[in-house]
Amino acid sequence: MILQQKKGDKNKIYSLHEPDVRCIAKGKESKKYEFGNESSIVKTKVSGIIVGAIGFKDNPYDGHTLDPQLEQIERLTGKLPKVGVVDRGYRGRKEVKGVNILSPKKLPAKATAYLKQKMRKLFRARAGIEPIIGHVKHDHRMERNYLSGNIGDNMNTILAATGFNMMKMLKRLKTCSLENYFLILRSIFFPKFQLCLILN
Repeated sequence: MILQQKKGDKNKIYSLHEPDVRCIAKGKESKKYEFGNESSIVKTKVSGIIVGAIGFKDNPYDGHTLDPQLEQIERLTGKLPKVGVVDRGYRGRKEVKGVNILSPKKLPAKATAYLKQKMRKLFRARAGIEPIIGHVKHDHRMERNYLSGNIGDNMNTILAATGFNMMKMLKRLKTCSLENYFLILRSIFFPKFQLCLILN
């Protein structure tokens, strides 16, 4: 069966020990294709914390991944966001589960300067997920998965995102502790200053 595969065949087997591996077109000149599974990551706009990470079987259209991703976000956080900002790969979906989905598109000529600025700001914030995906891949072992099957792919995605969040929280605690340390020292040497610990 594997020897009879042709270039244009669908659902080809790329790996003998991991038959669920798929060829994913990246559309980048430097790296046109990747082999593995598709994963989706959701971050908050301000804090940059990952609130959703899920791996998918096969290679689904990006728009079809929104439903399970939003279900996961609702299960983990207890609520759904009002607006979801996505890239052009998700075009065609405008609303999912009551969440307004925004993807980059040309605004009408009558759009005000305020609306243009607001949309530009949103899409720039969305672009902020690209370096986060890079960190999750390279620093938290999502680039290569050693766990077997689709369950292993999903577990690896969730664990990598968890590792990213924990590292972010540890850095925050480290900064907070240093600030508290200096405040304690200041209160010892300059007792007139009121001691107030910083807790974020």
